Amino acid sequence: MTLFCYQIISANEVLPIEILLTGEASDRSLEMSGLAWYNQNLILMPQYVNESKPRFYYLKKSVINDWLNSDRKNPLNPDKIDIIMPDYFTSIKGYQGFEAICFIGNKAYLIIESKIDDKMKSFIARGSIDMKNKTIRIDSEKIVEMPLPVNIKNMGYESILKYKYRIMVLFEANGLNVNAEPKASFYNSSLKQKSSSSFPNIEYRITDITELDNQNRFWAINFFWPGEKKRLKPGKDLVLTNILKGKTHEKFEHVERLVEFKIDGNKIYKTDTLPIQLVLDKNSRNWEGLVRMDKKGFLMIVDEHPRTMLAFIKRP
Repeated sequence: MTLFCYQIISANEVLPIEILLTGEASDRSLEMSGLAWYNQNLILMPQYVNESKPRFYYLKKSVINDWLNSDRKNPLNPDKIDIIMPDYFTSIKGYQGFEAICFIGNKAYLIIESKIDDKMKSFIARGSIDMKNKTIRIDSEKIVEMPLPVNIKNMGYESILKYKYRIMVLFEANGLNVNAEPKASFYNSSLKQKSSSSFPNIEYRITDITELDNQNRFWAINFFWPGEKKRLKPGKDLVLTNILKGKTHEKFEHVERLVEFKIDGNKIYKTDTLPIQLVLDKNSRNWEGLVRMDKKGFLMIVDEHPRTMLAFIKRP
């Protein structure tokens, strides 16, 4: 008789520490959609910039560290970055704003989304950042539509990172029942698609990813709002294979966690690192942006649901 022994691992949840924001960047109507580091500056990217005065925002890493080392009572007021951009509001039919951003040198690569008659589209655009003058200029001629693997309401490419001298983009719905063979796509600096890599079936949504570490590993936000159950048709949650749900994840149906992946040649796989489950509130928080915060942990940002919220997640 053969005996099989499975080890069930208990994972403690991590409480997000809100970094209070004030000023223009705290306006929930902007719907913060992405985070990225440019040198020592944290770039906060809204989905819906003001049409007459389009802006992104930034915080210096030193300011964030000082706040984390203080009594954490005083809010931070992000500085402004003016966006010089084409008139996407009219040139892209059904324009729905910016979804993700990354940098290679002073070049910025951005994902843009649109929806026309329930048909979703995603585009990749290129620009350049000038922190001396606090501007990002988006090239008027450098925008390319990225074919979607499947059309699902409000689902598109939401994640982007630098991989060597290329840009990797990732679709947000990768569950077995809606996207049976998910892939990550790679574009060169001229926005030409060059290759793709297989990606594992991960239920729910992936809404942003970190930059790579020196072993080609990255973390992703894995989020589920129960109101999207009919669209996402969730299957078995393989992320928690032999891992117990956290205390609040047992209590509520929504899911808020970070999952680590690794790029290995022409495939991407989930590592054995335990997922980081966040302590949940009664109402879900729509986490849309994620970056590493040195070796301390992560910074994440919520769009408008329930409100603009920047948070520090300590690495367990």
